[in-house]
Amino acid sequence: MSAAVARLLAEWESDPANTYGAEVVNLESRGGAVFVASDLHIGAGLSADGVYDGLENFLADEAFGRFLEWAHRRAGDRSAILVINGDFIDFIRIVNLPANDGDFEAWRDTLAKLGIQLSLESLRAGITRKEREFGLKTNDYKSVYKLMTAVHGHRLLFAALAVWIERGHRLVITKGNHDLEWYWPAVRNYLRLALAEALEGRETGTDAGAALTNHVLPRVQFADNALVVDGDVYIEHGHRYDRYTRVLGGPVLPGGAELNIPFGSFFNRYVINTVELRYPYADKVRPAENLLALMVREHFFVALKLLFFHIPFVVRIIPKRYYRYVFARALPMAAALALPVALMVWNLRHSIVSLLTRGSSPSLASTTGQDIGLPVLSYFLGRIVAYLQLEEPTDLDQPARQVLAHQPRFRLATFGHTHNPTQFTAQRQHYCNSGTWIPIVETSTAELREDRTYTFLELHFGPDGLIAEPFLQRWNDDAVRADPLVVVRPGD
Repeated sequence: MSAAVARLLAEWESDPANTYGAEVVNLESRGGAVFVASDLHIGAGLSADGVYDGLENFLADEAFGRFLEWAHRRAGDRSAILVINGDFIDFIRIVNLPANDGDFEAWRDTLAKLGIQLSLESLRAGITRKEREFGLKTNDYKSVYKLMTAVHGHRLLFAALAVWIERGHRLVITKGNHDLEWYWPAVRNYLRLALAEALEGRETGTDAGAALTNHVLPRVQFADNALVVDGDVYIEHGHRYDRYTRVLGGPVLPGGAELNIPFGSFFNRYVINTVELRYPYADKVRPAENLLALMVREHFFVALKLLFFHIPFVVRIIPKRYYRYVFARALPMAAALALPVALMVWNLRHSIVSLLTRGSSPSLASTTGQDIGLPVLSYFLGRIVAYLQLEEPTDLDQPARQVLAHQPRFRLATFGHTHNPTQFTAQRQHYCNSGTWIPIVETSTAELREDRTYTFLELHFGPDGLIAEPFLQRWNDDAVRADPLVVVRPGD
């Protein structure tokens, strides 16, 4: 059976009709509803003892299953489409390694089902010392292991997706910056296989091969970059408009064995992961620029290690093109921070030398003003430059306006990526950011913002395209219903 499944999957991926890799995939709604969610950031999930590690972001397996049940009822007798618009699986956050012989054997056997023949010895030898500290790299077979981990840790979610497909609905997954691994055919095929295996036994005589043929292959689709639904709605994750998460160059490194990952992925892998294991939800802090101050206040020694080890380590290992691309604009900030600090150190040294050599020193007020005023000046100069040049985008409104202006035929453009749900109308065209399904920590209120998560779009199409104005909704899992999302636009 393994050989037959591997052959079936290989033939599907080699079919010229497979649209993966295209700049835009055109999708037909066929009159059915389209539900768009993004940024689930699924990690390793529940461990064997029923707990999550600090890198897990998605805690809504059962809630998402209830959402799919509701969407199925909303679809009526028509086939609907669920679009997961990027960052479905957070491969960056999955750092688990095979722990015993059984794990290695399961990895080997799964790869064999995908047509990849590797021995236990080669799998063991392929894990480097750096990978044991920071998690597996981005090779196709290592990425399959990460996805295996996510599937096993989130069984309820993948079972719900399998049922969605079995009922005749479609699943479309676009690539985001945290799941660039969809580039690998083996990774796409493993998701197909996992969904098929979740359907085994639900129908009499159904095995993985039959489930693949009858349900999964015709109804699961991947998009490398963007989707257009009925020529009317443009869907893209949005990371290509963020300088930190944009991939420079081709999708793979020279040699073709590893992915070409952007600066933001390096930073997450080698810095944020280390922090989040001790300080869960660190990268969910909003505003993001408050994170370091929060770390200094609550985890001082972790913050020191972050500043003096992990960040310099990232600077050393990232490809030089990303160094030039990201840090060339950081030089003014470095100067703004370093110059006042250097002056402060010089003045302090001058005061000490004067005291030791002449027995006198500047007045206390003068020294205090220099010692305190210069760091304050450094802070504000750094903040000004950061806001002008280095702040990560909190929204993608401007790129959305450019897309809509360039393509006036689109009634709606929707992105994800920023985790901030928002919407606006411009010249009778609409934009929505679908937000996220993971916790958001607001440092301004020191609480989880539950009202800003579980957000999605529900779209309906007629012969002339999109019906009615789109608006964001929030899945209210307590009431088991969808509510309109309250969106407040701050003043300029």
